[in-house]
Amino acid sequence: MHRRRHPLLLVAGVAACLLLAAGAHADSLALIGGTVIDGTGAPPIRNATVLVEDGRIAAVGRDVAVPADARTLDVQGKYLIPGLMDANLHLMINIRLETLIKFEDRYDEIVLEAAQIALKTGQTTVFDTWGPLAALKAARDAINAGEAPGSRIYLAGNIIGFGGPLSPDFLGAAAPFLTKTFVKRINETWEQGTGRDLMWMTPEDVRAAVAEYAGKGMDFLKYGASGHTDMFFIQFSPRVQRAIVEEAHKAGMTVQAHTTSVESLDMAIDAGVDIVTHGDISGPQVPIPDETLRKLVDRGIPVSVLPITQRRIDEYAEIHPRVPGAILAPYMKIGRENQKAMIEHGVAMLLSTDAGVENPVVAAESEGPNADPRTKLGEGHFNALAGLEQLGMAPQEILRSATSHVAAAYRVDDRLGTLEPGKVADIVVLGKDPLRSAAHYREIEMVLKDGAVVDLDTLPVAPVISSIPAPEAAPEE
Repeated sequence: MHRRRHPLLLVAGVAACLLLAAGAHADSLALIGGTVIDGTGAPPIRNATVLVEDGRIAAVGRDVAVPADARTLDVQGKYLIPGLMDANLHLMINIRLETLIKFEDRYDEIVLEAAQIALKTGQTTVFDTWGPLAALKAARDAINAGEAPGSRIYLAGNIIGFGGPLSPDFLGAAAPFLTKTFVKRINETWEQGTGRDLMWMTPEDVRAAVAEYAGKGMDFLKYGASGHTDMFFIQFSPRVQRAIVEEAHKAGMTVQAHTTSVESLDMAIDAGVDIVTHGDISGPQVPIPDETLRKLVDRGIPVSVLPITQRRIDEYAEIHPRVPGAILAPYMKIGRENQKAMIEHGVAMLLSTDAGVENPVVAAESEGPNADPRTKLGEGHFNALAGLEQLGMAPQEILRSATSHVAAAYRVDDRLGTLEPGKVADIVVLGKDPLRSAAHYREIEMVLKDGAVVDLDTLPVAPVISSIPAPEAAPEE
């Protein structure tokens, strides 16, 4: 199918809005007088100066020499943290039939909209772990080239072994009501030769398919160690999993596994993965055994987790099983137990949400759960941070779960994740101390990405999904 380039002209007129009026490429910028919480776990530095030169942090501390020609920003009484990250989201989560059909040639615009919502809410870097490769690459590359604003995107494309949106892994029940041509086209947009057919193949066949896929421009690889619709299903044998991991490493990429059961988690660890995706989900009944938690710690494997608040757990309990949308209630309850155990064992935890752009119509029609949403982009990460706080995670670790731990897991910590000299100047300025309350992460007063101050009021620039009018509420009788 012919795909047009996304409409960069829509954002060209607001490029200047990304920076303060003083100029787009000033050599030096100094943020003076704030409290720096650098993301390393070190004690906060009060009354500090952060000097930014050419988009990178040049110096941090109390006695930083500021060049005479540097622009300055007074941030006294504010708190400076690294740009936030989401280790596992889906910028194109909008796979309902209406969206797939109506916006088939605009998926890149939806991805861009999502990246802008993420940036507006303090997430300067996001890791997209399942989505349409071409659209994700188009948005990523436009942002990296400075042609459009948005969070920095790292992407995997398809989950190796999973089908596309209209496969049995997702909305397969809808396929008979659509043309075979449309179903094939949409699924191939995601799968790119790495779909469910791989489950029939030998390890060497899978290895060849993964090697070919790894050359298509993604940043990391992800495979399904367990199923998506049937979460108890073991997707690949141990030797196939090892072949996938070996090919990812041969291509110089990190590789992560989607796991949703105790055994799929343990098998992925033994396969040598770098990250386990939502490894806190172990089914509706059985928590992760201590033995497996110790393996995660001993082998230094971080886990992207899906924390939710107690308020959401309570709503799950109230509406389950009455409401279809609450099907995950027992899984999330056990997941919360697993998260607490991971904190106690010292597992490196990565904040993640599975979030994407919320459709206002879908939200208005939802029967629940609605409290403290997890998958609503721009909200989910704040609720996840609060969930970790409720579980007793130390304040510095909460911050690191959304910054330095994520950067280290994806091996981009040489340039991202902390406020240290030499790192990219991704900075969030908060009005209140996040170490006192996770609720204070919402108190965003300024965001810098690559050393440039973002005009938050302009984002998202050209919304596609979030601007859809919600239905009017029925009048009360």
